Amino acid sequence: MDSITTLAKILKDKENPKPVSMSTGIVISPPPNAQIRLNDTVILGNNRLVFAAHVLEDYEREIELEGDIRITDSPFQTFEAKEVKSKTKDTLKEGDEVILLPTADEQLYFVVGKAVRFE
Repeated sequence: MDSITTLAKILKDKENPKPVSMSTGIVISPPPNAQIRLNDTVILGNNRLVFAAHVLEDYEREIELEGDIRITDSPFQTFEAKEVKSKTKDTLKEGDEVILLPTADEQLYFVVGKAVRFE
C-alpha cells in the first residue's frame, strides 16, 4: 500500500470512531473506596468511576404521597403527605453486578445502576 492510500485509510478511520457501548462489572469493594472488576485484567477505582446518586448508601430522595389507606375495620381514609423523604438502603455491595457506561476514550466509567438478570 502506498503512502497516499495509507493516509486516506487513516483519515477514513478517524471519521468512524469506535462506538461506545455499555458493559457490566462486578463490585469488588463498594463506595466510598470503590473497586469494580471490568474484566479479567481491568479493575476500576474511584479515579475512573462516576456513580449515579441512587446507588450510593443513604441516598435521600424527596417524594410526595397521596392516596387511600385502610385501618382495620374502618372505611378508607384519604391522606396526603407533602415533603416526605425516603432513604435507600439497597446500596452497592461486594459481588453486585453493575451497569457501566464508558466515555468515548474509556478512561472514565459511569455506574448507572445495579444489573439484574433473569436466568
